[in-house]
Amino acid sequence: MENTERYINALIQGEDVVIKEIYSKIYPKIASFILSNKGKEEDALDVFHDALLYIIVTQKEKKTIIQSFEAYLFVVCKNIWKKTLRNKVIKTDILTLEEKETDLSSFILEQQCFDFYLAKFNVLSTNCKDILSSYFNGLSYEEIVIEHSYASINTVRQRVFKCRTKLIELIKSDSKFQKMIKWGEQ
Repeated sequence: MENTERYINALIQGEDVVIKEIYSKIYPKIASFILSNKGKEEDALDVFHDALLYIIVTQKEKKTIIQSFEAYLFVVCKNIWKKTLRNKVIKTDILTLEEKETDLSSFILEQQCFDFYLAKFNVLSTNCKDILSSYFNGLSYEEIVIEHSYASINTVRQRVFKCRTKLIELIKSDSKFQKMIKWGEQ
């Protein structure tokens, strides 16, 4: 958490020394991920820059709690790269610039939804977070019984159901969610 605050403040204030530290520590991992997923070095740089820009803009707009800067930056980069791969089509320079701006705005909206979800997920009890993480990561009920030492599959089903219900209630009861629903209907 200590480095997280330091990194975010350095990005917002433009502190070159700390920004270079971010590049030297984190960029190689991002570049490795992109290069191993159909990307080039310049793609990695673009994604890394876009992700840093996203963090600067969102943290200036509304400071959110980030547990691990490196993990958060990696997720943002991964999401940008996935979106880039989905939209990769050869276009003229003018269309590319317009599309990049549109892509970045839709990515920002998607990422804000993800951040909203994560904030509500983090309100859950540790037990609920653990069991839902296992469930959302594709573990079967049988595997969850073993991993979390539950008595039976029925117990796991009930816990997953109760935890999912609690998460849905947290999301739906938030006024921000109500605004998103109204905005989506327009």
